[in-house]
Amino acid sequence: MKTARIFLNGYYDLRNIDFYRLEIDTGIDNGDLTLCADGGLRIFDELNKMEGNNFIPDILIGDLDSVNGTTTKTKQVVEQWVGQTDKDYTDGQLAVKYAIEKYNCQCILLYGGLPRPEEYETDHFLGNLKLLRFGHYLHRDTGIIYIAEMRDPQQTIHYLLSSLRIYRKDSGVQRVSLIAEEVNVMVENSQNLRWDLTSLNISPDLTNALRNEFVKGADWVEIQLMKDSPPVYVIHNWYT
Repeated sequence: MKTARIFLNGYYDLRNIDFYRLEIDTGIDNGDLTLCADGGLRIFDELNKMEGNNFIPDILIGDLDSVNGTTTKTKQVVEQWVGQTDKDYTDGQLAVKYAIEKYNCQCILLYGGLPRPEEYETDHFLGNLKLLRFGHYLHRDTGIIYIAEMRDPQQTIHYLLSSLRIYRKDSGVQRVSLIAEEVNVMVENSQNLRWDLTSLNISPDLTNALRNEFVKGADWVEIQLMKDSPPVYVIHNWYT
């Protein structure tokens, strides 16, 4: 399964900068494609300030109105969109689309998708969340397995299409929330959650599947959707 690691122009928690270094190192070891959507290049600048780092992204894509002052070079710049600030796609959409259509990536991992709190970027976060669904839309007629996640140092958002196993990250509380965008999201069964989700209809109009938790001592939880259920967002948060 070809994986694309896409770095967006959003919030990066520099208190946990080693998280990003390890993610990029893992991607290099696995031969993953690394893309920066415009200002996502800035996290590479931060990492390359650290001794021993020389990370070079594979691709830079977007209108590039947010890369002034960056010093990291990339292997390739997609020239088609440079300077085009008036366009129908966001830079994040361009990156997802490029990874899927040019490289047939089936797994999309997003970084920097959270809003920068000092800038009230709720709209950016909601748009970035939709990128998980956008990749599924692009793959809708291929019949392939599609995986998408938004990863941050103490949270991962999964786009669940059928079944998912989530592993404990540390000894603290592991919170699990499910959020639906479509009607008739149905859970077939769940395991190791404090409040069992088996046979639950997760409505887009209700908040009846928020702030669940791992059962004490459980190393993983599993969620299985019913056949033909629409997808659902699963937020795993272990922030302390």
